[in-house]
Amino acid sequence: QVKSIEGAADADRIALECEQFVQVATKTGAETRIVTPFTSLKSKIAVTFQVHYASAAEYLSIARRLWAAACRGFSRSEEVVQQILEEVTVDVQFDVSRLGHRETALLPNHLWVRRVEPLLEVRGLLQLSNEAIYFQPHPNFSSKPVKQVPLSDVLHVFRRVYGIQANALEIITVSGDCLYLCFDAHGQCDQVARLLVEQRRSEPGPSLSPAALFGLAASVGGNAEGVLQDVRKMTALWQSGLLSNFHYLDFLNCAAGRSTNDFSQYPVFPWVLSDYTSETLDLDDLSVYRDLTKPVGALSEKRLAYFQERLAGMPEGEDRFLYGTHYSTPAYVIYWLLRAMPERMLRLHSGHFDAWARLFRSVAESWDSVNESTASLMELVPEFFVLPGDWLENSLGIVTAEGPLVDVQLPRWASSASDFICKMRAALESEHVSRHLPAWIDLIFGFKQSGEAAVKANNLFHPVCYTGSTGTPEAAVAASGLPMSVLELQLKEFGRMPQQLFSEAHPPRLRVPRWEAGQLRDDPKQSEPWYKAVRHISAHSTADSPEVLPTSSRTSGTPTPAVAGAAGSSASTGSALPRFSAGAGGSGGYASNGSTSAPAPTVSTASGRGAASRGWTGAGTVAGLRALRPRPLAPFETSGSVTGIASCSANLYSIGEDGCLRVSVLPGSIDMDGSPSLTASASMRRNFRISPMPLSALAVLQNELLAVGGHDNTVSLYSTSCGSSLAKCQVHADTVTCLSVSPDFSTLVSGSRDQSVITWSFTPSSLKQEVTFDDLQQPITCVAASGDLVLSGSCCRCCC
Repeated sequence: QVKSIEGAADADRIALECEQFVQVATKTGAETRIVTPFTSLKSKIAVTFQVHYASAAEYLSIARRLWAAACRGFSRSEEVVQQILEEVTVDVQFDVSRLGHRETALLPNHLWVRRVEPLLEVRGLLQLSNEAIYFQPHPNFSSKPVKQVPLSDVLHVFRRVYGIQANALEIITVSGDCLYLCFDAHGQCDQVARLLVEQRRSEPGPSLSPAALFGLAASVGGNAEGVLQDVRKMTALWQSGLLSNFHYLDFLNCAAGRSTNDFSQYPVFPWVLSDYTSETLDLDDLSVYRDLTKPVGALSEKRLAYFQERLAGMPEGEDRFLYGTHYSTPAYVIYWLLRAMPERMLRLHSGHFDAWARLFRSVAESWDSVNESTASLMELVPEFFVLPGDWLENSLGIVTAEGPLVDVQLPRWASSASDFICKMRAALESEHVSRHLPAWIDLIFGFKQSGEAAVKANNLFHPVCYTGSTGTPEAAVAASGLPMSVLELQLKEFGRMPQQLFSEAHPPRLRVPRWEAGQLRDDPKQSEPWYKAVRHISAHSTADSPEVLPTSSRTSGTPTPAVAGAAGSSASTGSALPRFSAGAGGSGGYASNGSTSAPAPTVSTASGRGAASRGWTGAGTVAGLRALRPRPLAPFETSGSVTGIASCSANLYSIGEDGCLRVSVLPGSIDMDGSPSLTASASMRRNFRISPMPLSALAVLQNELLAVGGHDNTVSLYSTSCGSSLAKCQVHADTVTCLSVSPDFSTLVSGSRDQSVITWSFTPSSLKQEVTFDDLQQPITCVAASGDLVLSGSCCRCCC
């Protein structure tokens, strides 16, 4: 509490007289980390600051303005701070000497941004060159004058909502480093996003489309379809058992806007076990698992009855809610991670650790609190399921006002922190959790998150928790009735809902891979984030070693994804992640056989759009199609949508979102030698898994020789006679959406969501890229070729 501020215009000193002050422990040496609460003392004290390199009068003026503003209240002081910042930084410039002699600055003027870290914002200047991203903190309290991120190291760039505005970018590098930047103006964020896309396009090798670089969490221009397609793609991987439960949930959190850099939107994971007191843990005993069909607040019938009684007593005209406390808040995150990030708790609680009774001391006690307390509805954080587990130990020697903080008391069935983590992960990956995880996803990321479905599922939270999921910041402020600064503060401190990703019930898992007891400890990749796990899947895909599958599947359909504000939207177009793309649901152009004397095939799509038809040779072929009309046949039963169909001679080919190619014989058709073919039967059908990713484009080149494109960005030649891939090329930077072969059977044409069209020459065993058209402005939906002429259609309803 400052009582007076004194100084002279011609002096180099400023004197403060205080009646109360706070002592803050700091580092005492490069290797010493002091983590103790602040000490508040009430004593009259006079402090003198000497200014060596600036005018004391200037700082005296600023100090007096801040003091006067603080006396008038919080909102006024915030305005004054912003005014002072603008005044004292008006002449601050980005240090262009940091750029290499071959680099060119792309921004005419630097941009003021805030680098977001957990419970911390660092103001600084942003500049973008043709080779790197630069962040220059100001003022700079670190030993590094500038943070440099080479563009070649950028793996992902996600659009984020920080506060109530979509004005932030989270940049992830191949090493896992992160640069989370919040812009003062929405237009500045879009400007940097566009420049990043353009620079990645100009680099050697496959370019990245805007959707490819910003595929998740409200992509550039509000392209929600990109988010939907990424979700569909990852859901297919999870259903097929190629993606673990942990990595799938990690991805869903990322797609829903959650980030480890923003504690108000930290990734959320479920409690999966309910037994934290037994001597041993038997994961085959279903009684040890938590009920994933219920939100945390409904796990206790007695407590739920209290919440429902309170809801019933709320006036009809007011905003009604079941839970006033969210399941993920900065306080909950720090509660779990106190031993790893004690400084964050000191920052959150104004220099003090929380009361001893509210600190994380025992897993069993925390579980009891979650089941009994009306003020504790917290779910878990991802650290519970990945190694290392040192965040459960007080390795920093933290001392609270009540004494030293001990290690977390673990369940008796855990011999150590790492053993506890391994068993928690084994429970998460178990068959029981795999079967019931979709129900929990419906509550957190799905259709039971809000609305009438949330009411029926006892999953309705305070209206402020849903703020910013749709509409503009102005609309959010108007709906809440709170000033923007107050609303943002409430969201940052009391939690918010993830963006809704599914508008229908999440589908079940089709295959549950076996999880070995020591797998987490033996395989470090299992503790990596989802975007690294996906790269491992892509690198070791089974596309070159197709698996012959059963002819029927246990379930059909993939979920209908929905991004907040776009529920129920068609996912006909998609976005991609670098080197790992999502794409259109299979729009294919006309494809022709590779022989002039053979029957001309027809290709169509599941939606019927973009399909072209030609006459079918063979008297029984049309009759065969008519025979298919009245009833669905087993060849079309897939675990997702059928994305392409083609026929040649007696064979009917289909591809789908499950990454499978299916071959069947048309009923009543005639073989190429003129003899009647056999009726389609189970023995005549062949199913090949040719990719771990959804397939999206199909063209028949010769009988039993196909061109196939998919979400792995590749164009492949596939032989159904030998069941193998004969050639594969990954030139596109996004999903291959369409394939077509010219009438003279000499040229194959592919189109992609990366806004490019490529022509290919081919033989029965090879593909060769010929000409690339990459100056188009929209994702390609259909292509056709005739002689030297190539046509393409795009999402903008244009042909060129």
